[in-house]
Amino acid sequence: MVIIKRKELSFIEKLYLPQIFQALSHSFRAMFQPRITRQYPEEPLPTNEVTRGQPRLTLLEDGEHLACVSCGLCEAACPAYAITIDGHETERFIEREPERFEIDMLRCILCGFCEEACPKDAIFMSDELELADFSRAALVYDIDKLKRPREELQGRIDYFYQVNDRWRTPSSTS
Repeated sequence: MVIIKRKELSFIEKLYLPQIFQALSHSFRAMFQPRITRQYPEEPLPTNEVTRGQPRLTLLEDGEHLACVSCGLCEAACPAYAITIDGHETERFIEREPERFEIDMLRCILCGFCEEACPKDAIFMSDELELADFSRAALVYDIDKLKRPREELQGRIDYFYQVNDRWRTPSSTS
């Protein structure tokens, strides 16, 4: 059996004065350092093309019709089952388009799988991060809330193509 001898503490050490003064000195030093807290509502979060915000549907060049052809791949790729698509036939050059396209933003985990799965590049992650409302039903976004002109998402689209070009083009070395 090993006997451990403890150091006898002095009277000042028994009062924990060195530890108290050390903690106070740390607090006083921290009080005079610059603040790093962001004042959120007045000072929005910084975003760039890498930011994966809420998913948005892109419009075609005509500005009226969606690029989506209701293939359902984004719905299948969504791990949170947040996307619901019902397609219907059309007389335009695109044979199908979504009659109903909904994303439940309370379920969406902003993973970007829908963006990667879309063969028509119709859905991209935006830089819109704020998500607040007074009811659950208001956070189920339909086509009207989701559609955006392609120019609004152009930064993210360019970044997406830049990152994924190695998978899109055939390799010349193989």
